[in-house]
Amino acid sequence: MTLDRLFVYGTLRSNGSAFHMVADVVDRAVAAVLVDFALVGEGHRYPWCVESPGGEVSGEVLWIRSCDETLARLDKYEGVDGDNPEYRRVIAPVFTREGRSTAWVYVGGPGVPPDAGPVPGGSWMP
Repeated sequence: MTLDRLFVYGTLRSNGSAFHMVADVVDRAVAAVLVDFALVGEGHRYPWCVESPGGEVSGEVLWIRSCDETLARLDKYEGVDGDNPEYRRVIAPVFTREGRSTAWVYVGGPGVPPDAGPVPGGSWMP
């Protein structure tokens, strides 16, 4: 079975500027928290999640149809296959009001700018 959940925390959130990329394949969106990560990106147009024990990032879990096709399209958008990618896609535990589950999430890769400062409060609301 394919994992059909995607945790989003930036421009892909349902109120974000890039949500249009997935809107047609989203069955539902639920508020969620990604633990042991922190958000960086202060001073940039978009954020990155980086590993941070004890950290929390606020976002949403999106249940998506056509998962393989959608993730392939998002991999291109996020540039995960580049030479020095800013993002990589991983499976991570997330928490919603329904409990713990797992979801795909795009986290910071080796190309995250070194001047990307912490985002106060762990929530990106452009």
